Amino acid sequence: MKTGNVNLFESKVPKNWSTQYWNHIKRNIGIIKFTEQEKLKKTRVGVFGLGGLGGPLIENLVRSGCENLVICDNDIFSESNLNRQLCTREDIGEYKVDVIENFLYKINPDLNINKYYEIIEDNLIEVLKNTHIVALTLDDPIISILISRECRKRSIPMIESWGIPYLFAWWFTSKSIDYENCYGLNTHNMKIEDIQKSKSILQEIKIAQLNYLLKFPNIRKTYDREKGAVDGMIEGKIALVSLAPVVHMTAAYLSFEIIVSGILEIKKMILAPQIIGYDYLKMKPL
Repeated sequence: MKTGNVNLFESKVPKNWSTQYWNHIKRNIGIIKFTEQEKLKKTRVGVFGLGGLGGPLIENLVRSGCENLVICDNDIFSESNLNRQLCTREDIGEYKVDVIENFLYKINPDLNINKYYEIIEDNLIEVLKNTHIVALTLDDPIISILISRECRKRSIPMIESWGIPYLFAWWFTSKSIDYENCYGLNTHNMKIEDIQKSKSILQEIKIAQLNYLLKFPNIRKTYDREKGAVDGMIEGKIALVSLAPVVHMTAAYLSFEIIVSGILEIKKMILAPQIIGYDYLKMKPL
């Protein structure tokens, strides 16, 4: 049923929006202003890593009306991804970046997507060109350091979280602690190629990040309900334990933060290393 308010809204639709775009995002308007929706439409967001966090995150951004995207992932889908990632059995063996790119175009064929299969020092300048915000959602700690350094150099806000039962996300900006200091890494004076060559440094980085993760209250107990899981992750014998609802809630929160804090700036960024979050299992704030 049409109302005067709907007609009033339709009279405000920017002339550069297609009918298809308006029909796509019209139910955003109210929570989002027209001027803000135009900003969502234009802002280029980079999502690096299209697994459990990055896949649902990029879907949320596209469904919210973001049209300018940079996506990157060098991995292919496997059966172990079916418990939480945006894939079906038909996608197993296919590159994540290809599958998700095709999926996103089915939501909005007018997207402007820059797609990359890998990030290296030689292409990062091109990858980040005209990118306004970066979401770090990959598992590679070396590439994470590389991206974080370049984002800081270019004053590109970068957001990160983990798919754990503690809802939080933090931003790295020129006003925050830097990525390597946040995790207590001694790599500031090292070149990326030297870090990659050193197995001991690689192990130190993984341990440092895992130790940071283990600082969350009761997280060892949470992840060790089946005894041996935590030690298995620490020793590298099993992959990081993930559960679809937990991962997708984090991805949803990341997309919300990117929209309201990163693009529209209607909510203050939570700057690293500060954590303001929520414990799902204990039902209480962190």
